[in-house]
Amino acid sequence: MMLPVLLLLLTVAGCTHSARILAVLPMPAKSHHIMFQAIFRSLSARGHQIVCYTSTPLSTHVENYTEIPLKDADEIKEALTQDYFNGLLNTSPIAFASMLFKDYRRMLDKLFKNNKIQELIESREHFDLVFLEISFAQEPLLAFGHRFKAPVISLHPFGSFSLVNTITGNPLSLAHVPDSSLPFSDQMSLYERATNVYSILKTLYLYHNEYLPSLDAYTRDMFKNPGIPAVVDMLRNISLVINNAHPTVHYAQPYTPNLLPLGGIHLSQQRTPLPKEMKEFLDGAENGVIYLSMGSVVPDHFLPAEYFNNFINVFRRLPQRVLWKTTSELNNLPDNVMVSKWTPQQDVLAHPNVVLFMTHGGLQSQHETISTGVPVVCVPFFGDQPMNARFYEHFEIGVKILFNDLSEETIFKAIREVLDNPKYKENMKRMSRIYTDRPKSAVDSLGFWVEYVLRHGGAQHLKPASADLPWYQLYLLDVVAALLLTAAALLASLCFVTKKVFCSVKTLIYGKVISSNKKRN
Repeated sequence: MMLPVLLLLLTVAGCTHSARILAVLPMPAKSHHIMFQAIFRSLSARGHQIVCYTSTPLSTHVENYTEIPLKDADEIKEALTQDYFNGLLNTSPIAFASMLFKDYRRMLDKLFKNNKIQELIESREHFDLVFLEISFAQEPLLAFGHRFKAPVISLHPFGSFSLVNTITGNPLSLAHVPDSSLPFSDQMSLYERATNVYSILKTLYLYHNEYLPSLDAYTRDMFKNPGIPAVVDMLRNISLVINNAHPTVHYAQPYTPNLLPLGGIHLSQQRTPLPKEMKEFLDGAENGVIYLSMGSVVPDHFLPAEYFNNFINVFRRLPQRVLWKTTSELNNLPDNVMVSKWTPQQDVLAHPNVVLFMTHGGLQSQHETISTGVPVVCVPFFGDQPMNARFYEHFEIGVKILFNDLSEETIFKAIREVLDNPKYKENMKRMSRIYTDRPKSAVDSLGFWVEYVLRHGGAQHLKPASADLPWYQLYLLDVVAALLLTAAALLASLCFVTKKVFCSVKTLIYGKVISSNKKRN
C-alpha cells in the first residue's frame, strides 16, 4: 500500500521541481512586456525562481521573482526614438527592417555598457533556463544560454514571421502567409504574392548574409569569450519559440513542434473594478462608448496637432461617449469625451456599454478586442499593424483608416460604418466565441511546455531537421537541379542517338541511290 503512495509523491515532486530561470529583456516597449510579465507571474506561481533583467519593471510584487531594472532604458528609448519615427509612415518594409537592425544595434551597445549586465556576464550563478526575445537585433543575447549552459526559450510578442520561421524550420508558406509588414490577407492576388515573395526573400537574404555574420565578432567581444559559437548556430539551438498567435488573430498557418502559438497569455480571466469616475462615465453612456487608444509605442508628442483636432471635432458630432487614452493635454473637449493617461484596457473593453474600439492595430490590443467581441476602427502605423488592419477588414470585424488619410470625414465615415452596420458586431461576436473556445488556457499551456523543456534537457527532439538544412536542400532545389540535369542528359542522348540514326539512314538511302544509278548506267 505504501509503495504506490511513495511513487505518487516522487512523481509529484518531480513535476513540481523549482527551476531557476534567467530572463534578459531590454526592449523598451511596454506592449512587449505585457506578455512577458504575464508569463513570469504564471511561472512564479508554479514555484519557479525568476531573475529578470528588464527595461519595464513590474508594478506589483510577485513571489519568487527578482527584478533587476535596466535604469538606462529611457536612454535606450531616447536613442531609438528620433531615427525610429522619422519617415516611419512612408518607409518600405525592407527599408524598415534595415532601420530596425541599425537602431536596435545601438540599443545593444548601451545594454552591454550596463554594469548589471557586465556583472551577469562575469557571474558564476546557475540557471536552468534562459528567456530571451530573439528579435529586434537581440540575437547576441543568445550567448547567455551558452554562458550558463542552459536551454533557451525565445518569447515573441508577435505572430510568426519569416525570420522566426527560418530559425525554427517552419514552412514559409509564401503563397498564403503574408509577410508581417505587408497589408495583405491570406487570399493574395498574383501581384501581392509576387510582392510577398520579394519582400520575404530580400529580408531573409539581408538577415542571413549581412546582418547575422556581422554579429559573431561583436558577440564574442561583448562577452569577452572567443569560444562563443556563431550566432546562427545558437539560433538553431533554441529549444522553443513561444509566440503570440492564434487562428482568430492571425491567418491559419502551419507550425512546427518547436514553434508554439500561445496567443492571449496576457489576458486576465478576472475583471478588476474600474476607477470610480471612469466606471460612472461608462455606466451612464446610454448610446454606448467609443474607446480610443493608440498604444504605448507611438509617443503622443510625435503626432501632429491636426490629428487631435480631427478626432475632437468628430467626437463632438457623435451621440456616443468617448473614453480617450492619451498623455497629451487637450483643450476644448466636448462634454461626451473623457481623457485618461492610463486605462485598464481589458476591463474597459469588457464593459457592456463599449461598442467600438479605435486602435493602432497592435497585437496585444487585437487579442483583447477579439476576446471581448468589440468591433474596430484601426489606424495602423508600422510593423505588423497594417497586416492586422487588413485582418479586420478581411473578416469584416472592423475597418481601417490610413494615417495619411486621417481627416474629419474619413474618421466620421469609418465610425458610422462600424456602428450602423450590424455585420461588424455580429462577426466579432462570432470570432470571440471561437477565440475563447480552447481545451486549455494559454497560461496553463505555457506552464506545461516550459516545464516540458526543463524535464527533457532542452527538448531538442522538437526541432525538425528543416531548421538545419541548407536552403537549397530545404526547398529541394538540388533535387530539381538533378532532375533538370537528368532530363537534359536524356534529351542530349536522345538527340545524339536520333542524329546518329538519321545519319545512318541517310547514308544507307544515299548508298542505295548511288548503287541503283550505277546499275542503270
